[in-house]
Amino acid sequence: MAIQPTVHSPTNAHYSGSLTTQQFYGLFDKDIPQETLDSLAKSSGEGNLNSIDLLHNLALRQDSVGKQAQNILFDLFSGKLPAKKGVDKEIQETSKVLYQSAHHQAVLSKPSKLLYIIGSALNNIADKLSLTRLFMEPDNIKPAAPKPLAESNLWCDNRMQQSDELYSNLISDDYLALFSVNYPLDISEDNAALLKTTIEEIKRQSNFLNKPEIFPINTGAHWVLFMLYHDVTDNKVKSFVFNSYHQLPSEIKQTITECAKEAGIQSDIEYIEGNIQENVPNGCGLFVIEAVKQLAETTTKNYVETLKNFKNNFLALPLAEQQQFNQSSRRQLYGNYHDTLYP
Repeated sequence: MAIQPTVHSPTNAHYSGSLTTQQFYGLFDKDIPQETLDSLAKSSGEGNLNSIDLLHNLALRQDSVGKQAQNILFDLFSGKLPAKKGVDKEIQETSKVLYQSAHHQAVLSKPSKLLYIIGSALNNIADKLSLTRLFMEPDNIKPAAPKPLAESNLWCDNRMQQSDELYSNLISDDYLALFSVNYPLDISEDNAALLKTTIEEIKRQSNFLNKPEIFPINTGAHWVLFMLYHDVTDNKVKSFVFNSYHQLPSEIKQTITECAKEAGIQSDIEYIEGNIQENVPNGCGLFVIEAVKQLAETTTKNYVETLKNFKNNFLALPLAEQQQFNQSSRRQLYGNYHDTLYP
């Protein structure tokens, strides 16, 4: 692998970044120690431009090291890994320079996390649409993988989330250890019976409610979280709906109530509702994912109280932090979806 100049002066002293001399020259090897990659990740997160540059060069490799480097860059860019303010913009700028170089066009001609970062940095809408079409080409989607995204621009900050995106973000090992996660369902219009049928099938299983059942449901261009669980404090089956927008229509609530009865729900369904999407437009799916994360991390198992607290705490966040949530969540949403398509 030849170290290629990107943004900065291509001297060995420049490129060594936070690495030892031995680690730097080890970058020319086929196999690179994890310790070296970890060091680059840490120093890049601290804003070391040389390390960011080195990671971009490694990300151009078409092997496991290249994939690891892309993952590190994307995790720093999306906020999944800790990074000082502005690091994501430095990563975007360096990525753009690579994209503008004819030397790298062959490498950057198929969907990748690096290409997604590049797309986020482009200002020209036509260029964004061109890259979006590349991401959505049938040849770039494996037959057994989820459907490609059905949006014109992957990087819109108000794009609604697709079923496959939601599901890919809810089936991590951490979540599956705690919950039974169902594929997202549409209960709007003619599909109202789908949730009821699904619950009937699940109820016939011997392990019904050994874990809480999670249902992301589309109520008509809007995602909410519906959950069934066994409350050990009173030995009853209970349910709730987490809705990040205004109150659901009465007919939708009635549909959910009828479906819940199939699971043995005797009490009223708890609705945790309220508009927290003002600075996260069309972010209902993002809030479904975040709600599951909150439930997974709670130690009290008081699910309703946990989500009420989350809703109130989110509303109390400053505008900038709510906007940052929108940006980071959308980036991480794609990252997890990409990993499903290209494991």
